[in-house]
Amino acid sequence: MALDKLFSESLVNRDDHTVLGARLQPLSLWHATLLELIDSPLWHGRTGVTMTDLRLAVAICSGRWPEYRIPHGWKLMLWAVRTRSCRLAVEAAKFSAYIRDFHAPPMLWEKEQPDRPKGPELCPLPQPLDVVAWLVRHGFGEDRSWTMPIGLAHWYYVAIAKQRGAEVELVSPNEQEAIEQVKRKRTMQRAG
Repeated sequence: MALDKLFSESLVNRDDHTVLGARLQPLSLWHATLLELIDSPLWHGRTGVTMTDLRLAVAICSGRWPEYRIPHGWKLMLWAVRTRSCRLAVEAAKFSAYIRDFHAPPMLWEKEQPDRPKGPELCPLPQPLDVVAWLVRHGFGEDRSWTMPIGLAHWYYVAIAKQRGAEVELVSPNEQEAIEQVKRKRTMQRAG
C-alpha cells in the first residue's frame, strides 16, 4: 500500500520559510486560530490581499506560542521601510507556499448527516480547540498540541479517533489521484 502523500507532507516540512524578511515558525493550530480570528485572506485563499494583510499574517506566523506580537508604532514603520522594495505578489506566493507545506490534513470522505437538533448543549467546539483538547486528552501536552505542525496535528487527531472506533473513512492515495485527475480535466475543459 502506498504511503499517503498528504501524510508524508505533514511529516516533512521546510524549516526555512521567510516572508518579508521574517522567519516563519512551523504553521500550527495556534497560528491557524489567530489567522482565522483576523479573517486573514491569505489563510482563506481569497484574492485582494494587501501588504497590511500580509504583514499581519507574517507577524502572527513568526510568533511563538503562547504569545504573538503585532508590530505597531515605530516598529511597524521600520518594518514597512525595510520591506518597501518587496513585491506583494512574490511575498504572498511565498506565504501561500508556507501554508501548503504545513497544512496537509488527511482527506476524508464526507458522510451525510441526518438533521440534528440545535441548541446550546449541541453547539460544536471551535475546530482547533476540538483538535487540541482531543490531543491533550490522549497524552500530548497543551504546548505540543498547540504548536505541532498543523497537518500532523490533524493526522494524530484522525488516527486516535479511528483507533477509538470513530467511523472515519480516509480517501485512499489512488482515490486522491482520481480526484485530482477529475479536477485537472474540469480545469482544462473550462479553459478550452
